[in-house]
Amino acid sequence: MRRGTRVLCKMLATMACATAVATGCAGCSLLTPPLSEVQAPTVHQTIDNSLLVTPGTLTVALDTSDAPQAMSSADGELVGYAVDVARALSQKLGVDVQLVSASSPDKPITSGEADIYLGAAEDDAGSGVTVTGTYLESATAVFGTRPASGALTADDLAAATVGVQSGSATEEVVYNVVPTSQVRTYANINECFDALAAGEVDYVACDATAGAYLARAQRDVSFCGALSNADAYGIAFSSRATELADDVMSAFSQLESDGTLDAIRCAWYGDLPSNLEDQLIDGVDPAAAEDHGLTFDDDATDDEDGADTDTGTAAGTSATGAGTSDTDTAAGDDSSTSTASGSSASTTTTDTSTSTASADGTTSAR
Repeated sequence: MRRGTRVLCKMLATMACATAVATGCAGCSLLTPPLSEVQAPTVHQTIDNSLLVTPGTLTVALDTSDAPQAMSSADGELVGYAVDVARALSQKLGVDVQLVSASSPDKPITSGEADIYLGAAEDDAGSGVTVTGTYLESATAVFGTRPASGALTADDLAAATVGVQSGSATEEVVYNVVPTSQVRTYANINECFDALAAGEVDYVACDATAGAYLARAQRDVSFCGALSNADAYGIAFSSRATELADDVMSAFSQLESDGTLDAIRCAWYGDLPSNLEDQLIDGVDPAAAEDHGLTFDDDATDDEDGADTDTGTAAGTSATGAGTSDTDTAAGDDSSTSTASGSSASTTTTDTSTSTASADGTTSAR
């Protein structure tokens, strides 16, 4: 039995237990058998080996410094949303998974080093690279306790205090909605969420996936809406690998339809909606930020120069997961990763659309 399959069985048992609690059952032992009695499903390979870089293995390139999409646990194993999606895809295809570290899809895809790249932006498509589907969306977002009315508005924000990382792209976006006197700046996202917990601010504004990951550790803190248009990230293939793309996207569609993708997303991002394009806060005009020279997609270049980084540490359960892998170690041109300690991951997050990792194990997140 593959280790990844055992992890999947454990994850499914845990989900069933959570359902029992949510529905008022006294204990999950009445509904789910012990892990030792869970039988791993028989999985048959559904993709031809001739389509793969390595027979019997889906080789997935991803940015291993892009926490919480990918980061390293205390024992050196890669974990994160993208990692779990990669494992789930390989499980559907009936193959193992090999993770390759790369900051963009061009080199690993065009050189034949990887079969696919997870997390490609639309502008990553080009000569020899095709980007398909949407595996993740992110945007500049607001986190806090939802108002009694149920929906946060621009007027609510204008009357509230909002914590942001000083010097970040998010700070500029917030100034288009919130009076300067009501914006509180902090050195990193962690401090923003600490201030929220202490009642120093009413809301925190930051990157959606980073904020959602950190918000899991705080009671009554959730996603309240977006301040910008959503950026979509998909799966990149070689433009010549049309049959491979068809097979992988078919497996991806199955993950969407059977609820696996939602389960993985919930484990890492809590209540963050999958479609952020429909989550713009009422009364917020994202074009206003663009009129002030802000280009959310182009913010990617800022972080490479050491700007616009936020630091965050979330306490909570890291999901590893829905898939298979005899080989989880990422190899490639990006040697540093973020660090997850125990059941919680220590990460350095960012408001921009890229991330970097430093030698001490801290990283930034999409």
